[in-house]
Amino acid sequence: MSIAPSKSVLPKSVDARKLVQREQYLEGILPLESLQRLREAVESVKGEVEAEIQFGRDLQNHLTVSGKVHCTVDLLCQRCLHPVGEQLEAQFCWGIVWSEEQGKALPKDLDPVIQDGDELDLHQILEDEILLNLPMVAYHDEECVSKETFHIGEKASEAGEQRENPFKVLEQLKGSSGKS
Repeated sequence: MSIAPSKSVLPKSVDARKLVQREQYLEGILPLESLQRLREAVESVKGEVEAEIQFGRDLQNHLTVSGKVHCTVDLLCQRCLHPVGEQLEAQFCWGIVWSEEQGKALPKDLDPVIQDGDELDLHQILEDEILLNLPMVAYHDEECVSKETFHIGEKASEAGEQRENPFKVLEQLKGSSGKS
């Protein structure tokens, strides 16, 4: 019986210049402990957050990082207020720069990522990509609305049969005061 190799945890910080020089390819998972903003934005994260990253240079000799990050999260359905699973996959192509001026000079197909000092916070910028790809509004298929509406309407009609309309008394008072 063979055991499938587990994916390694991606380093939190990397020196993008060195990885670009080696045209390094990284594949691994992001630990959920380092993704506090994502955990606060969703109901839960299902499974692992996986990423594939390729460091290199483009034809204009810019330092580039491209790849994808994907995960499955539970969001709150805005129709029925129950969790709804959502698969997220964010593809990215970054240009590594050290100032905003350098970022403005990048071609439009590269998103600028500023490396402060010698290290690039890999976990933070991958988390940014996931957060940017969260849907604005989450909801189930049409089924969740019809099922919930049916149950709510059914309960309301049963309750109406059991007790009298509280505004009926006001209607009677208004009717008797108008006659005098």
